[in-house]
Amino acid sequence: MIMDGASTALPEGVRLYSLTPHRDARGSVVELYRETWELGCRAVQFNALISAAGVLRGVHVHVRHVDHMALLSGRMVVGLHDMRPASPTVGASCLLELDADAPRAVVVPPGVAHGMYFPVASVLTYGLSHPWEPGEEIGCRWDSKELGLAWPTSTPVLSERDAAAPGYADSVAAFGRAWAAQYGTSADL
Repeated sequence: MIMDGASTALPEGVRLYSLTPHRDARGSVVELYRETWELGCRAVQFNALISAAGVLRGVHVHVRHVDHMALLSGRMVVGLHDMRPASPTVGASCLLELDADAPRAVVVPPGVAHGMYFPVASVLTYGLSHPWEPGEEIGCRWDSKELGLAWPTSTPVLSERDAAAPGYADSVAAFGRAWAAQYGTSADL
């Protein structure tokens, strides 16, 4: 669900899929990814993220890889902001609330900045279309007003790196340089 007060549109290329849990007395099974699904992400790496309550991870933007995220337990709020200069939704922002009890997957393309806030202890799995490389991830201060993200907290638990992330203007400039180096002068995917 897109949270109240946020835009009703997702940034171009972001996909949100409902997943179907198959439950019985033993528990449940949910398909998180199938190669035949039109996701825009052929995962080459999968990660599991275990998060304590109150943690915000990001905001980060990738120049090359697509993220395919599915929450296994708990809840999370995903903040999205389109930084791609040639995108029809450049500057668009929204917050999505995901709950493991109503499983969905979200696919985030390159150039869409994203952060994840976990109001409760949670487990997230995510696949990447390219192996993760630290230099490919550009940080942006989580509370930069230009992101247009009304996070449901004003005091999240942050990593040292996320707490020291640059402001919006510096992040956009770093992203622009990295995008041009990867794709030339065009921001098209």
